[in-house]
Amino acid sequence: MINIQDNLGSALAKSNIGIPEDRSRLVTLTRDEIVRSEDIISDSLRKDQVALVQGLTPEEASGLMFSIAQEFGLSDSLNLQAALASSLGHRENVGKYYMSVNKREDYQIVCPHSEGGSFANLQLASFYCYENSTDGGETILMNTSQSTRLWQTLKEKVKRGQSTRELTPSEIRQAKVMLRLNMPEDTLKEDDEIISKTSINPVFSLYKVLAKPRKTYSQILQRELFAYWTTIETLDLDSLHEFHQFLVSQDMLRISPDGIPVEKLDDDAEFRIGHFGSKYDELFKSKITHKLKPGDFVIANNMTWTHAVNNWTPGSGVRKLVAAFA
Repeated sequence: MINIQDNLGSALAKSNIGIPEDRSRLVTLTRDEIVRSEDIISDSLRKDQVALVQGLTPEEASGLMFSIAQEFGLSDSLNLQAALASSLGHRENVGKYYMSVNKREDYQIVCPHSEGGSFANLQLASFYCYENSTDGGETILMNTSQSTRLWQTLKEKVKRGQSTRELTPSEIRQAKVMLRLNMPEDTLKEDDEIISKTSINPVFSLYKVLAKPRKTYSQILQRELFAYWTTIETLDLDSLHEFHQFLVSQDMLRISPDGIPVEKLDDDAEFRIGHFGSKYDELFKSKITHKLKPGDFVIANNMTWTHAVNNWTPGSGVRKLVAAFA
């Protein structure tokens, strides 16, 4: 199995990771334009742009999120994600569709990722700001490259199934609902690296594996794409290394006077199990950096745009953002 131990701090020299800032990819609207903003936002998303609407109330943001999800046939997914928000224990519902973001310790960062994994295949990610009076707390959106060679070396933690016979249609439906498997697509592959195995019944076994990233379908862009899912990013110690270097090079990292180790800055440290080669200047084509203000609503294609956050100085203010996914 992969060695979990890593002396990351000794390798963290300051480096300027070359991801160009591209504000031309950000379409900004005001509350006065909300009547026509739905069409503008939908068109922007089809061009793989990010949309920002300023000055919305929480109710207006929620309604706009639903309208956009409905435009792309994702209203059922939006409702499902909202229903799941509090059931997993780490988030709370805020309004009808939004949920709290994951809690963090002082000085912790959130590395760039597309929410979820290839099974859920979430298409839209939206954030709404109630307050952000902190010293820091910028949102960083990075646009993922489809042509990078890194898709051949990265790994995703996924579930696989294996059956000693052909499954019936009823069993396939049960596997999807109960085990979150799309059979036979999610049958164990020869090059999967097995982490664990569970025998579900005499004919069927469930595996947790490290697998090569696979393309999934974007309903917004209407083609198959790679995404830098949470289930890929959180495994990789190299991602933490890259994001730390990026923040240092951009003067966006708030430093604790107590000298917190880099690993302690990571809100996903418990999940990282090895080096899989995340290299940001190959993985991302461009970025948009924006400190959300009260009333800001931002939405992007979750498959092609990752979201990340730098840290902030504890006690410098209040940061209350909520998220919605579909």
